[in-house]
Amino acid sequence: MRHSHTQALLDHWRQERGEQSAPQKSMIEPRAIKGHLPFSFLLRREPDDKFTFALAGTGLCDLFGRELRDQSFVHLWAEPSRTAAKSSLIRVSNLSVPTVAMSVAETADLRPMPAEILLLPYASQRGESNWILGHFQALEPLSRLIGHKLVRMRMSANAILTGDAHGPSAVAFVDNKPRNTQHLRIVSAR
Repeated sequence: MRHSHTQALLDHWRQERGEQSAPQKSMIEPRAIKGHLPFSFLLRREPDDKFTFALAGTGLCDLFGRELRDQSFVHLWAEPSRTAAKSSLIRVSNLSVPTVAMSVAETADLRPMPAEILLLPYASQRGESNWILGHFQALEPLSRLIGHKLVRMRMSANAILTGDAHGPSAVAFVDNKPRNTQHLRIVSAR
């Protein structure tokens, strides 16, 4: 992770989780994460692995220029990144593992905004991890957008966050790009 704000939310989640694989959704206390709320969101997993916004912070809705509630999270991603976004969400839900996605959000005129998106699993009352608390953290000043709204995101990498509350967050990156088996070898002779 590149931003201390993201790390702070992950540390809070780990504290809530304790020895469970994922904390209960009912444990989300807005006052405890008030500094994160404008750019946080809550996704619910629905049948057929659809992930929709149950809630979205006002800052995030403003960045995208629309209310995100009941919208598909996956459809915020550009077509080439949708499979990676959906795979990340399924992994977070199925394995109850926190994940961070490195992305570049774009405006319609291709103004880039680098960001990291934290995805944290939460369990229902029946113990199923079908809720995800997410957070969009811009990595550059939002003033660079100059009033333009974001229209899509592109994922450059995503990582499963390992480690525990008492140590640094280790990351295990998942490569989203197909591997080419050909290699270029440079030979230099003097």
